[in-house]
Amino acid sequence: MAGTVGDVMDLMTESPLLALPGKVRERERRRTATDLDERRQRHADFANRLRDVPYSEVIAVTQFIDELTPFSTQHGVKGDEFENVVVVIDDSAWTMYNIGKMLAGIDKPDRTQRSRNLFYVCCSRARRGLAVVFTHDLPDGAETTARNWFASGTIHP
Repeated sequence: MAGTVGDVMDLMTESPLLALPGKVRERERRRTATDLDERRQRHADFANRLRDVPYSEVIAVTQFIDELTPFSTQHGVKGDEFENVVVVIDDSAWTMYNIGKMLAGIDKPDRTQRSRNLFYVCCSRARRGLAVVFTHDLPDGAETTARNWFASGTIHP
C-alpha cells in the first residue's frame, strides 16, 4: 500500500468488513481531543505522528521481524555464515556495547569484553567480503586498532 498508517486506519473505520480494535478506536477518538493533561497529550501527539508513517515501513519492519529480508541483527547471525557481510555500528544506540571505545581501548573492562565478543560474531560471519561501517566518528586510537586488525583491508577514515 502506498498510503500511511492513518490511511489504513481510516479505511478500516469506513469498512463494514474490518474493525479497529477497541483500544485503537479509543486512542483515535482521544487523539483530536482538547484540554488533555500532559500525559494524554503526549499520547495524542504520538498517535498523530504514527498516522503519518508510510504503511510500507510497517510492512518492511514486519518482514524484518519475520526474517524475510537479507538483514539481521548482530545477535541474530550467531552461527550463520554469509558470502559478504556489511556490519553497521551505531555506538549511540546501545549502552551494553561500544565497539569504538573497545577498539580505542578506553572502555570499562566488562563492556569491552561484551563488545569484543559481539564484534567477533559480526565480523566472523563473512566467508569472502566484509565491510564495517561506523555511523559516528571513532574515538582517538580506534582507527589504529582497526588498521592492525584488518591489515589486509582498506580503512577509510
